[in-house]
Amino acid sequence: IVGREQVLFFADEEKIPGALKAELDRDGVVLLPYDTLTSLLGSLPAGATLLLSPSTTSAAIYRALPGKVNIKEEVTIPTRLKAIKNVTEIKNLREVMVRDGVALTRFFLWLEKSLESGTEVTEITAAEKLEALRLEQEGCVGLSFATIAALNEHAALPHYMAEPGSYTQLKKKGIFLLDSGGQYYGGTTDTTRTVALSEPVTRMRSDFTLALRGMIDLAMVRFPYGTRGYQIEVLARRALWDKGLNYGHGTGHGVGSFLNVHEGPQTIGTAASGDLKTIIEPGMLISDEPAFYRQGEYGFRTENLILCVDDCETEYGRFLKFETVTLCYIDTRLVEVSLLDDRQLEWLNDYHETVYRSLSGHLDQDVKKWLRIKTAPVRRK
Repeated sequence: IVGREQVLFFADEEKIPGALKAELDRDGVVLLPYDTLTSLLGSLPAGATLLLSPSTTSAAIYRALPGKVNIKEEVTIPTRLKAIKNVTEIKNLREVMVRDGVALTRFFLWLEKSLESGTEVTEITAAEKLEALRLEQEGCVGLSFATIAALNEHAALPHYMAEPGSYTQLKKKGIFLLDSGGQYYGGTTDTTRTVALSEPVTRMRSDFTLALRGMIDLAMVRFPYGTRGYQIEVLARRALWDKGLNYGHGTGHGVGSFLNVHEGPQTIGTAASGDLKTIIEPGMLISDEPAFYRQGEYGFRTENLILCVDDCETEYGRFLKFETVTLCYIDTRLVEVSLLDDRQLEWLNDYHETVYRSLSGHLDQDVKKWLRIKTAPVRRK
């Protein structure tokens, strides 16, 4: 409970390390037993105003509030403060994205070489290898969520999880989807890439590119201050909708800073993982992940994290845009260039040049050469 004069922290004292207790005490935070929360709420004075978030307040706590208290239901102030990254958090995030991009680049080269040599790789061992490569990076303390490593029909399941006894061995055939992220002291990452393990057929390239177009269009949008996520989500789906296709999950979720990989209130899509009333503001970090799935066959998802920044001021007001901060190549073997317009193609080539310039100085020579090939400009025939 945050008041005008003091902050009360309700927790099981045994779970709080001594050093943290001392730090809380220095900061003026009063530690109280958790089971005293409801009785304290019940003693709030008449006319007091309490701001609470319905989505994070339990029924038991809500019932403990006396009727004489004015209740304001809104996203809590700390939630909004966490959602808008400050200058230090953004600086650290950019550094983290380079380290995470290095780990992902090394992984995809390892995967390619392993399959070429006939080394056995499964969905589980692939996820384990990526985790090991991430942990080699400075400041990485672990995963931001359990890695989704999915081959072919498993990639058509958005939240598939390989388990002992149900995993698949990877071979030079089909489609491999990898959705993963790391927790670094400087920030939280979440990246999805889909790569072809063999020559993709025309329908695969078409499906992949339609979803990719949505990701690019959302990344390029300029919008007025005050815009909410659901107002721009159609940009991510339009290319698919034009073909009578769709995907059944949200397009973007907020991301914490060394906190939750899904952290609102900002969202692009439904209110499933955020708050529909929340406007998108500079400093907010959001995922951009349109997708397409063919049940029993394969799934495509390309996910970058995008940072909202100021764009320009006109006579019609303040306009914002997104900066793509994720640094990982996109498999252009899956791109049907004829389905991209000139702006989308330019974005893809510019993005790949940014990926190469940002990562190449941190890579060994063989990895650097490989990445140069993967990020080569895509041309129309």
